Amino acid sequence: MTSRDPGLQPERTSLAWRRTLLALLVCDFFIWRSWTSSLAHHAGEIEGSSLGLGIASTVAAAATAVIGGCVLYRGFRLRGTTAPPALLMRTATAAVLALALATLASILLGT
Repeated sequence: MTSRDPGLQPERTSLAWRRTLLALLVCDFFIWRSWTSSLAHHAGEIEGSSLGLGIASTVAAAATAVIGGCVLYRGFRLRGTTAPPALLMRTATAAVLALALATLASILLGT
């Protein structure tokens, strides 16, 4: 019985996860920047748009941490040709959706 040669697919998948994580970190940075400028505008008081942006930045940071955990889990635990567990994919999807909603909220509240 011959073993299956995965080719370069696992490496391409790993690189895609890393690029996604980098894009999410950049998105987090812009949400955080918007929140800090809103705090400066409101003289350090958390009110109005500052509160919403603070919540959005917290959600974005948590979502990025979850995605980072998924990337690490996939990189260290799932070497080879095994498919990721469904729970991992659902968690990653929920985190990306949460980050997308946080980004939309920061855009709407930042204007």
